[in-house]
Amino acid sequence: MGEFQRVHDVFASFREVNKAFYHTLSSAAHEYGVTPVQYLVLKTLDQCPDIGLSELAELIYSTNSTSSGVIERMVKAGWVSRERSETDRRSVKLSLTEEGKELWSKMYETRLKRLLPLQQTSEEDHATLLRIHKEIVSILNKAKEGQSHE
Repeated sequence: MGEFQRVHDVFASFREVNKAFYHTLSSAAHEYGVTPVQYLVLKTLDQCPDIGLSELAELIYSTNSTSSGVIERMVKAGWVSRERSETDRRSVKLSLTEEGKELWSKMYETRLKRLLPLQQTSEEDHATLLRIHKEIVSILNKAKEGQSHE
C-alpha cells in the first residue's frame, strides 16, 4: 500500500458518503420545490433565528452575495422574513415565517424518513463510526492549528 493510499481511501469514502447524503437531501428538497441551498437556509434559520446575513453565510459555508440572493428569493416565496435591527438600523435579522417553519417541519420529517435505513447498522458499528469520526475531526483540527502557527 502506497504512502498516501490510506489517506486517499478515507477521503474517497467520505466523498462517497457525502454524495449519498447530498442526493438524499436534494431529493427531499426538490420534492418541496426547494434548492439544496434553500434547504440549508431553512435548517439554519430554524436552529438560529434572528441572525444576520453574514452569520448565515458563514453557517452555510457561502458568500454574503450568494446568501443575499438566496434570501431575496426566499423572502419573495414567503418563507423568510427580514427585519431591521432595532439597535443597529444597518443590520438585518433573518428568521423563518410561519410558512417557512411549516415547510421546514415537513422537509425535516421527509429527510428523517429517507435516512431511516441508516438504522440498519448495528449499535456497535454506529458507536464505532461516531468514535472514528470524532477522532478524524480531532486529528484534522490539530493539524490545522499546527499549520496556523507556522
